[in-house]
Amino acid sequence: MLDREEHWNAVLAEILLSRKVGTAHVKLVGDLISVTAQLDMADVQSSRPALALDSLIAYDEKMGPLEEAYKAAWQAVQAAPDRERRVPELRRLGEALAAAVEGIADFARQQGVTVRLHTFGEPGS
Repeated sequence: MLDREEHWNAVLAEILLSRKVGTAHVKLVGDLISVTAQLDMADVQSSRPALALDSLIAYDEKMGPLEEAYKAAWQAVQAAPDRERRVPELRRLGEALAAAVEGIADFARQQGVTVRLHTFGEPGS
């Protein structure tokens, strides 16, 4: 933060605080934060690091484009001049967030980390 770079999850915070998004977007942001934390915790709690250098590189290669997609979708939501033009951008944002959630969950599973997505509104949640 000292070098004036944006914090990696600043966009997620903006989405959470926005009046432009719906509950589905908030849920997806929550899932994204949760699954990222679960992967981080598995690494911390493991007697051996869960992610080797090669895995970290693979993670960055997989997640970089997914993060850029939801950031671009969020910028499009912000740039939409009215509700009517915002609707397709919100749909794209939802799809980009869902892809990021699934991408990190799949990556975690490939690393042998069990992740649990919180399915709000479904039985047992």
